[in-house]
Amino acid sequence: MPELFAARCENYHDGSLKELIDNYFCSEKDRLASASKILLKPNLLSATPPERAVTTHPDFVRAVISSIREFTSAEILLGDSPGANFGKYEKVLEVTGVGRAAEENGVKIVRVEAFEPVQKDGFLYSSLADEVDLIINLPKIKTHSLTGLTLAVKNMFGLVPGNTKVGFHRSYPSDKVLGAKIFQYFSILGHKTMNIMDGIIAHEGDGPSRGTPVELGITAACSDAVGLDIAVTRMLGFRDGFCLTSLEALNQGYDPSWLDVPKANVPVLKVPMSKRLFVPDFLKKFVAEQVYVKPVILNEPCIKCMLCKKSCPVDAITIVDSYPFINKNKCIECYCCHEVCESDAVGLNRSWLHKRMVKS
Repeated sequence: MPELFAARCENYHDGSLKELIDNYFCSEKDRLASASKILLKPNLLSATPPERAVTTHPDFVRAVISSIREFTSAEILLGDSPGANFGKYEKVLEVTGVGRAAEENGVKIVRVEAFEPVQKDGFLYSSLADEVDLIINLPKIKTHSLTGLTLAVKNMFGLVPGNTKVGFHRSYPSDKVLGAKIFQYFSILGHKTMNIMDGIIAHEGDGPSRGTPVELGITAACSDAVGLDIAVTRMLGFRDGFCLTSLEALNQGYDPSWLDVPKANVPVLKVPMSKRLFVPDFLKKFVAEQVYVKPVILNEPCIKCMLCKKSCPVDAITIVDSYPFINKNKCIECYCCHEVCESDAVGLNRSWLHKRMVKS
């Protein structure tokens, strides 16, 4: 039976963080000692500073590196693929501070796209995952406009190279189906993971990138990523299936009865605008056209980087008068453009019925 570790941490230099990481690694010391190559997999979604809480905090990464050296002599790598931002990987590493955290501690930074892609069970991922013995998965606790939350299972999506992630949104536009497919993809690599979650400063609202930071002061670890996700979901006060990757695991028979989840006493997270209205399945077809939250380009802050256009899985974004423009009739509300924009130039336009039914 896996063991769940959880702790309150006031900041990233709190001794409770080191204690939790050390205790967790001690519980898995045999796996760590037998590994010859280990990948650290943080969340590096975009080139945003750590105080925005969009990415795994560099001091969290430092704490993990410091501790792991005591348990293994393995070669330590660090890598991720930041969605449509993968072409600006060096900038992402610099702005997030994670690049410096790795370099200062002798950790080799690798690019997910530098390794040949692998096709397995209908899913494509970087062969980097096959070249390492263990993946130390370091997700950030964040709300997510499609999957409800993005936690340990979802963080492994970063080993899907480059714009291949966009294909998931094109093929699976429904939020529940997308969550299910991400869980199915995770199941290929999940046995390799050890998971430590950064919730000291989390992200709430229109996550995973356009929300706001919130001080939660928690961290948790477990080698069962699904169990960890469900435990953290409960700590946040949500039902088990609010995180849609967990919902698929539960639908496939995952039994969370072993979990003994401590009370976290954390602030109630603001959920994404897209998740503030529940519509029963049998009513969706009648209200879908009247209740929506569509992304819209805000020209004034737009820097014309075109990341939004590159990320759109259905080519709903064109260029009008040198600015990107979103065709709301083609938009499938996947929020990829909203997720990757680094200049806060993608807003969310709510329909009149959504405004009447959902209070801001």
